[in-house]
Amino acid sequence: MALGKYAVDYEQRVDYPRLRAERLQRAKDQIDKDGLGALVTWDEANIRYLTGYYTTTPIRYLEAHYTFVARNGEPHLVGGNDQEGLIKRMPWMDGRIHAPASLPKMAAATPDDPVIQKTVDQIARLMADYGVAKEPLGIDGTTLSYLNAEAFKKRGIEVVYAKPTMDAARVIKTKDEIELMRITCANSEKAFAAIVDAIRPGVRECDLVGIGIKALYEEGDDHTEDLVVCSGFNTNPYGWSFTDKPIQVGDLIYIDVDGASYQGYKSCVYRTFCCGKATERQKEVYEECRAMLYDALDTVKDGSTDWELLERWPDTPEYWGHKTWGEVGPYAIGHGLGLTLHDRPFFNQMQKLAGVPEQKFREGMVLAIETYAGHKGEAFGVRLEENILVTKDGYERLSLWPIDELMECWLPYR
Repeated sequence: MALGKYAVDYEQRVDYPRLRAERLQRAKDQIDKDGLGALVTWDEANIRYLTGYYTTTPIRYLEAHYTFVARNGEPHLVGGNDQEGLIKRMPWMDGRIHAPASLPKMAAATPDDPVIQKTVDQIARLMADYGVAKEPLGIDGTTLSYLNAEAFKKRGIEVVYAKPTMDAARVIKTKDEIELMRITCANSEKAFAAIVDAIRPGVRECDLVGIGIKALYEEGDDHTEDLVVCSGFNTNPYGWSFTDKPIQVGDLIYIDVDGASYQGYKSCVYRTFCCGKATERQKEVYEECRAMLYDALDTVKDGSTDWELLERWPDTPEYWGHKTWGEVGPYAIGHGLGLTLHDRPFFNQMQKLAGVPEQKFREGMVLAIETYAGHKGEAFGVRLEENILVTKDGYERLSLWPIDELMECWLPYR
């Protein structure tokens, strides 16, 4: 984060009109490339990508909002509890904000249900308005994909599964998206700082979750998932939740500031700490995990691939004391970051063995790379993760919290 995060008149920071315009153009270019006449999405991240609209968490699963965009037109937002108010708040939409005709997810059971038909009517009218009624329609982000598809087919409209279209549009970040990723990673540093100050015997895992979330919202985050906080025996085998377990002297604690969302853009950063002075064995396992992570990162640059990276990681699940990759699937993985916690690409050894094709890293991708070290019979494990921007010749590290050695917290005797 080169500059401050809030809008000012004396510096050029995040340029929001440019952010919205470039995201929309990338999506329209991909829609056209994939041979679609238009795309309709109920996915909250894609709605935001296309319009800038923030769908609150209680509304996401209702599928009460959707966005329509034709390859030759501007996006339309359908939904929101106050369309008149949204028109005032979002002038860049130029009034293209409409009340929904129905809420199909609440009642639909067949393609012929009136609630489905009213939504199809609304979308078909938009297609006709842009002259693409005879062209394929991409559908994304709804649990009613089958019902919607059948309803459109009955109207003579060809439908296409469109999640890959939006995934491809979003995979390379714009200049302003990258700056927002820097900011969200910087916010994670405040969360880690508050947690480190709080680590001491008797503090519970759930207490640290609350402390971290409070710090994130103080920094302007609009949403966050629950932090992962695992301590002591909860760190081996690997887990990714939290309990009311109290921290004890000598416990390792790994923490993931995951899904922390600043203006929609997500961080996913793991660090491991020790309550008190660490043993030499704990330090050895920490370095094992860190070396595994950075050995993989050394392969990353524009044009390199996930298979090249995976070659740097253990080639057998027995490394972690297990017999199948399914048991250790999340132990060493990589995934994209952006408006979702798991943008494309996603990769681990299990994906490769399942036949997922080799994926090329490209300049402008933002990735999360994470590793785990822990051995059967030992009462601790280590988890680490970095968020990086792929560059022409390597990568830029976005997650700047120290990682070179195991950080010891609560050392009153020093």
